[in-house]
Amino acid sequence: MRKLIKNRGYTDKLYFYNFCAVNAIMAAILIITALSGVLGLTDLSHLADAPQWAYGELGIHTALIVWKAKAENQRKYRFGRDGKTYEDENVSVQPIEVEEEL
Repeated sequence: MRKLIKNRGYTDKLYFYNFCAVNAIMAAILIITALSGVLGLTDLSHLADAPQWAYGELGIHTALIVWKAKAENQRKYRFGRDGKTYEDENVSVQPIEVEEEL
C-alpha cells in the first residue's frame, strides 16, 4: 500500500488521505451510535451534520480534481479536438512578436 501511495503525485495522495479521513469519520459515527447506550449518550443530533459535511467536502475535492485534469488535457491536446490533428487544420502557428518599448 505504501508503495502504491509513494509513486503518486501530490493531488492523488491528498485525495487518498481525504477519502480515508471521511471513511474514518463515518466509522467513528457508526461506533458512537452503536455504543451510545453503553456510553450513556442520549442526544446524538450533533452527529447528524457530520456525514453531509464530510461527503460534501469529498465531493468538492473530487470535482476540483476532475476540473484540474480536464484543464491540463485541454492545454496538452489543444489541436486534438473533434478527431482533427494539428496537420489537418492547416494552421500556421507564428511566434508572437514582442514590440520593443523605448
